[in-house]
Amino acid sequence: MLLKKLLALVALLAAPYAQAAFVTLNEAGMDSIFSQASFGTNTVDIRYGAVTQLVRPDLLAVTTDAKVDTLFGLHTGGAKVVNFYFVDTLDSCGGFNVNYIGCGEFPGNDFVVESIWAADNTPQAGGFTFGEQLLAHELGHNLGLDHRNGNNLMNPFINGFGLLNASEVAQILASPLIQVDASGQRYVQINPILIVAAATHDVPEPSTILLVLAALAAVGLQAGKRHKRMH
Repeated sequence: MLLKKLLALVALLAAPYAQAAFVTLNEAGMDSIFSQASFGTNTVDIRYGAVTQLVRPDLLAVTTDAKVDTLFGLHTGGAKVVNFYFVDTLDSCGGFNVNYIGCGEFPGNDFVVESIWAADNTPQAGGFTFGEQLLAHELGHNLGLDHRNGNNLMNPFINGFGLLNASEVAQILASPLIQVDASGQRYVQINPILIVAAATHDVPEPSTILLVLAALAAVGLQAGKRHKRMH
């Protein structure tokens, strides 16, 4: 039984090929979402620590809630530190199994995403990429935000929007995950964690998976992305 409610982004179509997890942080987009006009002068800086690897081949494909529990139980850092886990595939979150691409504690300090979706940096009509929205949406759950329909960040269906209203901003600023540095800047500290089958010296970066993204487009999955849902 999960200790916190889980919310996720759901994919109606699953990628028909094997993948290897990799890390895409989308830092500029994340900072933009958490410093938009609705924050006024109370902007929140997204700060990443070094990417770490966990050799857990059993967790590259998260197929049950028990695996979600196990993954989040590997949390590193204190209670105020958020862990982003990057995996190959995610097919379970909160008792459902419908090809999720992101699952986050609500509230909490852990979430997991499929690497291939976090790396989708194709500009969208909503002003943000799918990758930026996915990471910011799941972080929003950690910060206490529930789903909200419409052209906004917390829409359960991925749509490329990143808008947050005043009520959501107030909820974020009240989160215990928000820290303040010596200059008065609010920030969220994040540990990016890559799940791997075997230890490697280098962490795969987005530039190394361009061919994978090209393959994704080639099999026609790009057209289905607007139907993917966040939880």
